Amino acid sequence: MQNASPTPLTPPMYLIQTRHGSMLANGNDFFIGRALLEYGEFSEIESQFIMQLVGGSGLVVEVGANIGAHSIAMAKTAAQNHQTMVVFEPQPVIFQNLCANLALNNIQNVRAWPFACGAEKGELHFPSQDYYSPGNFGGVSMQTEAGANTVVVPCVTLDEMLGGALVSLIKLDVEGFELSALQGAQRTIGRSRPVLYVENDRMDRSPALIEWIWSQDYRVWWHIPALFNPDNYFAKSENIYNNIASFNLLALPRERAVQTAGLIEVTDSAFHPLAKR
Repeated sequence: MQNASPTPLTPPMYLIQTRHGSMLANGNDFFIGRALLEYGEFSEIESQFIMQLVGGSGLVVEVGANIGAHSIAMAKTAAQNHQTMVVFEPQPVIFQNLCANLALNNIQNVRAWPFACGAEKGELHFPSQDYYSPGNFGGVSMQTEAGANTVVVPCVTLDEMLGGALVSLIKLDVEGFELSALQGAQRTIGRSRPVLYVENDRMDRSPALIEWIWSQDYRVWWHIPALFNPDNYFAKSENIYNNIASFNLLALPRERAVQTAGLIEVTDSAFHPLAKR
């Protein structure tokens, strides 16, 4: 357990000693920033699961890295395996925060890019954010059309950015844009057959996402970790996230023999666990 108090910097930023290293975080971000302040970690149950997926040979790819709450732990695990990691975060302010956290932890096996990832090269847009006010800055969705108050960002394909590199893991958390990002990685997926760990919390988009992954000859399982970890780094018992969980898909090539104890295989693309909540 770590007892050191977060250090306030220029508001609303804090420097925090977390479970996985020093982190710069925005206290106005209700999910990632506040979790780091309250618990010294963010979605640690998910993070521990993801670290088990890092291994083998090839690049580790994270699309939607945000400020690096998962990236730091993933990168340290990848470094132990002599792997390089490639991360993408399109929000300019959040990308700066991500790079600060990589630097704070002397992470040298990560290449970070300020791009969105989609099915084709071009531009995407996201609603302008007020990072000085409370919000959910990890819940920002990309959109194809410009609006009255949107920010334009470059969009690339993973196939283009990764070239012919071998890839062992692709993690995607892009707020409903997961299918498009995967479509832009189709050659990489066909060539490398990486493990896929993909957020899937949009019920209306879930069937198409699952069916596309199936079409690549993958099997798929649900992984639904709670945001609150009772054994959190700061040993706090109050659960400010109640029963909120992440809804993710673990996808593995059908030809690979695997152990997935405790996970529920997806056999019906029309079913989503959120429908029960």
